[in-house]
Amino acid sequence: MRLFPLLTLTAVLTLSCGDAAYAAVGPLSGVKEVSYAGTTVEVPVSWPVRDLTADPHTCMRYDRHAVYLGDPGADQDCTAAAVGRTETVRIASDGTVTRTRGYRVSAAEADEAPEPEPHRRSRLPEGAIKVAATYSGLGFDTCAAPPTDAMQVWAKASPYHAVGIYIGGLDRACPDGNLTPSWVQTVSRQGWKFFPIYVGLQAPCWKDPGGGHPALIARSRRWTQGQEAANDAVNRAVHFGIAPGSPIYFDMEYYPRNDPGCTQDVQAFLSAWTDQLHARGYVSGIYSSSSGAIADMAKVYDSGAAYRADVAWYAHWDKIPKLFGDPTLSDRYWPGPRRIKQYQGGHNETYGGKRLNIDLNVLNAPVAVLK
Repeated sequence: MRLFPLLTLTAVLTLSCGDAAYAAVGPLSGVKEVSYAGTTVEVPVSWPVRDLTADPHTCMRYDRHAVYLGDPGADQDCTAAAVGRTETVRIASDGTVTRTRGYRVSAAEADEAPEPEPHRRSRLPEGAIKVAATYSGLGFDTCAAPPTDAMQVWAKASPYHAVGIYIGGLDRACPDGNLTPSWVQTVSRQGWKFFPIYVGLQAPCWKDPGGGHPALIARSRRWTQGQEAANDAVNRAVHFGIAPGSPIYFDMEYYPRNDPGCTQDVQAFLSAWTDQLHARGYVSGIYSSSSGAIADMAKVYDSGAAYRADVAWYAHWDKIPKLFGDPTLSDRYWPGPRRIKQYQGGHNETYGGKRLNIDLNVLNAPVAVLK
């Protein structure tokens, strides 16, 4: 399965018409040639060039302009989280050129009236989706799946026994890397539980604080886009051997909540996400700041205007691994085994000589089961 069928372009050995157009990003004085493995490409002069062979720990990221030479290593030194998609180029060791391209919502799409949403919804009763498995304890998430030997060491030496794995999405900034169906099976046998993460379209009022250039929800297609995200997420889950009854957690990064129209767009998009995941037999989870999308979904928790996600994964970096009694999220919302709290952001930890950059979580929530 191709993860980004609309965003990547592959060429071999010589510059294509697309390469020529791509080189025309700026004036000729602002362009440089990069040659590797018999292939030459032109890119803006400001783009850094990363040699993956010389430094196999280099993290390939799609949210920053760069040229990558060679093939990514198994032990990439990635940050815990990265969101967004912009233009990058990789020349593989066989000379194949792969590009990622940014995704933008046009001004017309952003300003158009919202598409009609279903008047009659076949809302499933609470608990109708069977949760295949739950886990209670500590876990971590990180942008790129660590190598299996690091996971084996951490399974024995760390206090964590669940791992968040990024399985896809238009705004996923790290490629699959080590993550394969075989990786999932191997790491599962080591004793790990998984909470799968999907990084799809972000809030239309996103202010791009980190320069990640994420793809944004289009108001005119917010319901359809939520359904499309859910279908793609399920297809990716199936690819990795994750069975129905498993959760998939949508990563909706923080956005300013002073725009009522933006709030409604997010609520509609995530409602469609939940509705379609249920239709495909999967459990719906939402990750966000407790003052971001979680707060906006809590506002319609008891409303017939939205589909309630099964699980709330909220970020409050107070370094307290406690799910309830948190001042940022009422205990009334998502009670019982339906919560994850991300209580610390990206930082380095080392066990058995294996260092990873991770976010920390405490869970009492659904986790994946494998086929």
